[in-house]
Amino acid sequence: MEKKNGVLTEEQMIKRASEGMFVRDLEKDRVYCPAGEVLRRKSVRKNGDVRYANKMACKNCDYKAMCTRSPWKEVDFPDKVTEARNLNWLKAKEDGAFSI
Repeated sequence: MEKKNGVLTEEQMIKRASEGMFVRDLEKDRVYCPAGEVLRRKSVRKNGDVRYANKMACKNCDYKAMCTRSPWKEVDFPDKVTEARNLNWLKAKEDGAFSI
């Protein structure tokens, strides 16, 4: 995947997220989830990790059971980390449980 100035474009981030990743856009301070939704900054934890969430998107998400066990999408990112694998999502996709 070709990066512009070392950073993925928004289109590339969305594509990468669809492959089962939570992808953080540091410039816009948001995260793209595997279902194609945008998670916004919710809080900063005591350890410095930034937590992103989107309660409404998860509440209405058809893939919620395969994505996360929490009642809403939440993902924490340490400083400067831009990707986090969603292991539940990847396993469900491998098992053929769904396709987007």
